[in-house]
Amino acid sequence: MELFKYAGKTLRIVFDDGMTISGHAFGFSSAPNNEESGEDELYVRTDDQRVIGVTPSEISSIQVLEPAQSKKRFPLVAASL
Repeated sequence: MELFKYAGKTLRIVFDDGMTISGHAFGFSSAPNNEESGEDELYVRTDDQRVIGVTPSEISSIQVLEPAQSKKRFPLVAASL
């Protein structure tokens, strides 16, 4: 699972044990930088402001709740010079 592609997005994550969290993925750490688990890790700030590190081995499913800020579309505004 490529967790880096979820950084910057608002997510709903379901864990293997059935627990579900929702929040904004604000950071990512690749496996070589994560000595404790040796896996990629996504950092999610939940609605109640907790920060949770999530690894691929814990995840049952991920749902993107809104597009990344950079992918939002803005209305086209015509201007005359």
